[in-house]
Amino acid sequence: MLSEGISIEELTKKRTPSELMSWVEQKMGQIESTDEGERALTLHEGLAKQLMEEVYPLAIFGWRKFGNTDQVLMQPIIDDQPYDAILTDLRSKPASQSYVEITQAHEGENDYLRRLVFQRQGNVFMPSRVIKTGTKKTGLRVSVSPNANSGEVAPSELERIYLAAERKAAKDYPVNTSLIIIFKDDRFFQRAIDDAKLDAFVKKCILKLDLRFSTLYLVGWQNVFREFSLSKRT
Repeated sequence: MLSEGISIEELTKKRTPSELMSWVEQKMGQIESTDEGERALTLHEGLAKQLMEEVYPLAIFGWRKFGNTDQVLMQPIIDDQPYDAILTDLRSKPASQSYVEITQAHEGENDYLRRLVFQRQGNVFMPSRVIKTGTKKTGLRVSVSPNANSGEVAPSELERIYLAAERKAAKDYPVNTSLIIIFKDDRFFQRAIDDAKLDAFVKKCILKLDLRFSTLYLVGWQNVFREFSLSKRT
């Protein structure tokens, strides 16, 4: 378990979008420079979990949404609060404050198992089936089939995006809270789903959910960035 090189104070410091992105990239490089750190980063162990699952997505969102401005401050929150970050917008007088909830479209246990294979082997077939036998107690064995079916990637990822949104439905959040769903927009996904198709999917499926947020953002790890106003909450 990683026990040094990252702290709560670092994770929760207020930064501009460009400062946060630069810090995350520098911190990730620092952590993965050791075998222990590389494992923690890959498997999301210790505070590396918050770094990879909350702070890094927040940095990607901030850079794409606000760009290189010093008039927006972003502060990750790593404690028991109904949001994952506070945004302070200094462009308005007086300054305004809003909140962000971050969730991931993922495969559940298979997401961890893929990362485990990657940590052990240095590569993994992302669109392929995960095969697991045994347990941590009896001896966990994991393999990923090399027979990738890229045609299944886009529908599967759309389903994971829907399930991520559904997990947040019918839950109350502070007024002026936005929801960020971070997802894998690899080349297979981007080849099959353009912005128009993604927007149509959101309007048909996700916007019908009881999402008690002011705005929904779909943020791909690579390129995609889509914003949807949710009129129920302001």
